[in-house]
Amino acid sequence: MVEPQRMAVDQAFAQAQACHAAGQLNDAKAAFERILTETPDHPQALTMLASIYYRLGRDSQADAYLDRAINVYRAVLIEAPNMQRLRAGYVNLLLARDRVAEAESEIRSLLMPLVPMRADPAEFERMRRQGQEKKLPPILVNTLPKTASESIWNKLARGLGVAQCHVSIGLFPDCCAVPSRVDQLAEGGASAKEHLPATPHNLATLAAAGIQRLIMHVRDPRQATLSWAHFVSDDVGKRPLGPLWRKIVPPADVLKYPLREQLDWHIADYLPRVIRYIDEWLAVADDPNNGLEIAFLTFEAFKRDPGDYYSRALDTLGIDGEAFEIAAEAETVHLRKGKTDEWRDVFKPIQRDRAWDKIPREMAERLGWLP
Repeated sequence: MVEPQRMAVDQAFAQAQACHAAGQLNDAKAAFERILTETPDHPQALTMLASIYYRLGRDSQADAYLDRAINVYRAVLIEAPNMQRLRAGYVNLLLARDRVAEAESEIRSLLMPLVPMRADPAEFERMRRQGQEKKLPPILVNTLPKTASESIWNKLARGLGVAQCHVSIGLFPDCCAVPSRVDQLAEGGASAKEHLPATPHNLATLAAAGIQRLIMHVRDPRQATLSWAHFVSDDVGKRPLGPLWRKIVPPADVLKYPLREQLDWHIADYLPRVIRYIDEWLAVADDPNNGLEIAFLTFEAFKRDPGDYYSRALDTLGIDGEAFEIAAEAETVHLRKGKTDEWRDVFKPIQRDRAWDKIPREMAERLGWLP
C-alpha cells in the first residue's frame, strides 16, 4: 500500500508538472517549492526547479538546484543500486551538467530495455522478430540534429519492416550509448536513430556489441544551425528538461530576441559543436583500424535523389536492395521546410561570413557544401 503522505506528494508533483507543461512557470515553481518543504530531497522536484530557473534567466540558482538533484540521486543509488529508472535519471543529469566521465561510468551498470518508437511494445516485438527472421542486421542511423533524419529513418525502417528504437541517453552533443541497449540492438531486427558523438565510450560500446556498420547522416551545418534555432525556440527550450542542456539551449535573455538576433548565439556557440561532431566522425571514418564501415550521407544528396540515397545506405549496411520497399508509407516528423539553403536568405551577410569561416574547407569540399 502506498503511504498517504507519499500519495499526496505524488499528486502534488503531477499537478506541478501540468502547470510546467502548460507554461505556467511561476505557478509551477511555487508548487515544486511546496513539495520541497514536505520532501526536501525530492530529486524530480529539484530537477524541475532547475529547469524553471534556467528559463527565468536565474542560472546560478538553477545550477544549485541541478547540483543538489545530482547529489540526491547519488545518495539514493548508494542505498538502492538496483533502481534502474533513478540511475537513468542520474546519468541524464550528469550529461546535462557536462560531467560526461561520471555519466559513462554509471551507464555501464544501467540495465534498460530498448525503447520502442512508432509502435506499442507488442507491435515492436512482432516487427523485431519479423526482421530477425529475415536475417536483417542491426541498423544504426547516426545523425546530426535537424537534418530530416527522423523522416528518413522512418522510411528506411518501414521499407525494411523492422522495429524502431533508441539506445542512448542524453541530448546532442553528449548522447551516451547504453551498453545493455546496444547489445539488444545487435541481435538484429531493429533500427536505432541516434545523435551519438564519436567518443571512446560510444565507439567501444558499438565494438563490444559487434556493430560494424553505420549510416552517418549530416547536413550543411549552416542550415542545420538555422533549423536548430527554430526548433530550440519553438520546442526544446520549452520542454520540461530541455533548458538543462546549456550547451545547446541559449540563455533566457537570448531567447527573448527575434530569431535573426538569436542566430548570433547559435553561430558562435552551437555551430562549432556541429562542426566538431562531424569532424570527429570523419576522423573515425578515415581510420582504417576503427572497425566500422561508415557511409557519410547528406540531406542534400537525399533531396537530389532519394532512391540513390537509400541504395547507398543499404549497400553500407550489407542489405540486399530487394528487401527494401521504397513505396512503403512512413510518418514525416519534425520537417519544418526541408530546404537545403534557406540560411542564405535568413542569415545577415555578416552572419553568413562568420558561419562560413567556421567550416573547414576540406570538410565543405568533401561533403559538397558551397560558400
